[in-house]
Amino acid sequence: MAPSQRHFYLLPPTQFRVTYAINQWMDPARPVDQSKAMQQWLALKQTYEDLGAKVDLIEIANPQPDHVFVGDSVFLFGDKAVASRFRYAERTEEVEPILAEFEALGYQVLRLPETLYYEGNGDTVYWNGRLLAGYDQRSSLEAHQELEALLGLPVVSLDVQAPHFHVDTCITPLDENTLAYVAGSLSAESMELVRGLGANLIEINADEGLRLAGNCITIDGHVVLSTTEAPAFQAALVAAGFTPHPLDLGEFAKSGGGAKCLTLEAYPVA
Repeated sequence: MAPSQRHFYLLPPTQFRVTYAINQWMDPARPVDQSKAMQQWLALKQTYEDLGAKVDLIEIANPQPDHVFVGDSVFLFGDKAVASRFRYAERTEEVEPILAEFEALGYQVLRLPETLYYEGNGDTVYWNGRLLAGYDQRSSLEAHQELEALLGLPVVSLDVQAPHFHVDTCITPLDENTLAYVAGSLSAESMELVRGLGANLIEINADEGLRLAGNCITIDGHVVLSTTEAPAFQAALVAAGFTPHPLDLGEFAKSGGGAKCLTLEAYPVA
């Protein structure tokens, strides 16, 4: 049976810029080249389409500077859209416009208790019928119990280590049997949980992890990379039978984001 078509949502970087600093990549003194950012984003979109993914665009009025990282505001599974609640006030206005779009598309919007932080697709990775979910830097550990109850999926809670802040920069599924992870990006206890999943593991060294090599998307063995500067990871991918597609997403790295951060996947119910 042919694999089902992957379905991604992207939001154009029309207002993308770095105006504040809430992670170690961000520096307002390093301005975004908006023309280059658009070219890089278009290359990502085209790569997805060339690899057979369905790509839909979300366009909203008056987008916020980091709205281009559309998945941080929501997590989609089946017909459910779980709303984010950002830890930093600078990003709180991103959520409601995104939720309105998906509610209009027929999704059931679900919200976690107001006492909990949860940063959506950025801190939630779906793999083999479970959620690999991050906590500590941005999302609350207690949010994971809520996710399990709302979505009916088991959650593997992973303690994200600074300077990484979202779990999707730390660990990435390559196929149903293989995970890649960034060395030192998760606590020792969390790495034991990862090893206990029984997957083949490919390590991304810490330096390439800081170039956001782990923030990638894999489509039928083709790995869309956020950087052209991860030779060790590329070599490991080729040795394991994967085909890397390195992209220059350097403008988005100025905000700490790469391919996965720019991409909201609509996960179907298995």
